[in-house]
Amino acid sequence: MSIDINLLKQKAEELVEKYKLPGMGLGVVSSKEILFSEGFGYSEIETKTKHTDKTIQRIGSITKTMTAIVALRLVEQGKLDMEAIVTELIPTIKFNTTFGPIRVKHLFTHTSGIGEMPEKKDYATADMKLWGDSGEFDIPNHYPNGIDVDFEPGTDWHYANHAWGILGAIVAKIENDTWQNVVEKEIFNKLDMKDSYSSDDPVDGMSVGYHRDLDQDSLDRDELIGESLVYGDLVDDINIRGIKYDYVGTAAAGSVLSSLEDMCKYTKSLLNKTEGIISEKTFDSMLEIQYAPDPGLSIRMGLGFQVKRIFNEHSFGHNGGVSGGWNTVMLLLPESDLGVMIHLNLTSGLLETITEEIVYILLGQPDIENKKISISKEEQSKILGVYRHRPGFVARSRPIRSYGRIQIINKDDRVFIQSRRGGWRTPHPVYKSNLGENIFIVDDGNLNPTLLSISDNTLTIDRLASLDKDPRAKNW
Repeated sequence: MSIDINLLKQKAEELVEKYKLPGMGLGVVSSKEILFSEGFGYSEIETKTKHTDKTIQRIGSITKTMTAIVALRLVEQGKLDMEAIVTELIPTIKFNTTFGPIRVKHLFTHTSGIGEMPEKKDYATADMKLWGDSGEFDIPNHYPNGIDVDFEPGTDWHYANHAWGILGAIVAKIENDTWQNVVEKEIFNKLDMKDSYSSDDPVDGMSVGYHRDLDQDSLDRDELIGESLVYGDLVDDINIRGIKYDYVGTAAAGSVLSSLEDMCKYTKSLLNKTEGIISEKTFDSMLEIQYAPDPGLSIRMGLGFQVKRIFNEHSFGHNGGVSGGWNTVMLLLPESDLGVMIHLNLTSGLLETITEEIVYILLGQPDIENKKISISKEEQSKILGVYRHRPGFVARSRPIRSYGRIQIINKDDRVFIQSRRGGWRTPHPVYKSNLGENIFIVDDGNLNPTLLSISDNTLTIDRLASLDKDPRAKNW
């Protein structure tokens, strides 16, 4: 499909101004060519260095899609079995578990039962178990006390960077090489990505990372764990320059640096099913649904990719965020033969909003009708109540920190959702949808509204995390 370049540039400039972004890179590709690749704002505010398509960005978790590709290449070659038990491949890694074994396939899909910290005792310093002071972790020997497993592998979901670090260690062992060298050889070199780096070391031409003052949830958390509040210096009226460079310790989960120009090459290759790095059949398997608690939700999990709908259009991709000031989006819309890359040198909760505004313009501002149906009294009696996270803090830490308990309440004959933390701290209206028997719409003001699945006393948010109703918990 054709795209309106002028309207796209106008939207990008508007977003930089509207949200006071330090800088932004925006790229759009088709399966045949790079359609648009340009920087806006600054890669460094203080020196007014322009953000361009050559500016180097820390792409964070988009790295996982590259790790998935090189690992599946080994599966194609018969060197790696998706059913293999992880501890048989890396015997020095110990899982503290009463459940069945973690298999390679569980590492690809965040369904291994581990979380964002190795052990429960690490809860107050979980971030330091992901970020290093001097480089990547020695993964096979990084967990002397083992890694706690909180649910039966394959039965539930929790984002797990450590799982991807382990998958990278498996790739390195089979290839008898470093994970970094494998990615450079099999992806960067084959796609002529000359401004890409697999090691998370600062390089010339790299953007400066910025962030904002802590939100209320972060302030509450720091108070609870006794962290001192330290304000960074504002470089303008809102942005704070990141001072400390935290390395991605689980390298295969997020250590790649790349320019917008190179990431457009990578995104274009994905519209062509990797252009021969792996077979088309293997690439298609990456988009097969591996985990979906309710198929009516927008987001489902493939192998290394999130598969989702945006403005009722099928898409797949991954986002990335790196401590210190970088957020990145890679979104592919195969039905329209389009791929989108967004580079922000800012850590911010604005990422989804910015993505939606750009994609909405890119798709020609489609008419989206999300039917909002009043919830009957009978159905209210089934869904009203307080929902809490399932046992196992290690494997629930992200959603517990992000929004905590959730309640569905009736107020003035309307149904609302409210969370202890996050964007739903204040109640938001909820309606029944026409997208599935158990699918509800949160009227959150987003162009592409958030969906919920509620059935059998379980509430699943459109980010795959599930909570169960607690009949004894009180509303607040």
